[in-house]
Amino acid sequence: MAIPKSILDAKGLWHGKSLLNLSWLPPDKRVTESASRFHVDTDANHAFATITYDWHHEGKRHEGTILICKANKSKVVEMGWVDSWHQNGGVLHLVGEESESGVVKAKGTYEAEKQTWGWTIAFERTSDQLVMTMENVTPKGEAEWAVKATYKHG
Repeated sequence: MAIPKSILDAKGLWHGKSLLNLSWLPPDKRVTESASRFHVDTDANHAFATITYDWHHEGKRHEGTILICKANKSKVVEMGWVDSWHQNGGVLHLVGEESESGVVKAKGTYEAEKQTWGWTIAFERTSDQLVMTMENVTPKGEAEWAVKATYKHG
């Protein structure tokens, strides 16, 4: 196992803002913004990374953890995700890949309303920032962003 290069290069503490899209609310109340921290750590052998982040909604702090690894000599990436607000009923398993440009994106599924829904998590790193995007995917395959967090190192 290994860590995707863009995640390994993001090791450390990041600060920024997180946008939350509450798609079921009217457009003028749909998107909320909060301060957010994002931290990437690795094991000693760089076999996996642990990502932790926090954000706030209606004055309450929420936290999430993502365990991420990549098969050696492959683009396949696996994640395990929990979040105190979005995914608090168990660990969601996501599978995806690391693109040639370093974008890491994975998708998992969950059951709601007797239907299978999807959830994606993506990380994109530029020279000075890191963006984490999460999408909720309807049973019909329509994706809508749920979280977009933008961070700067330090």
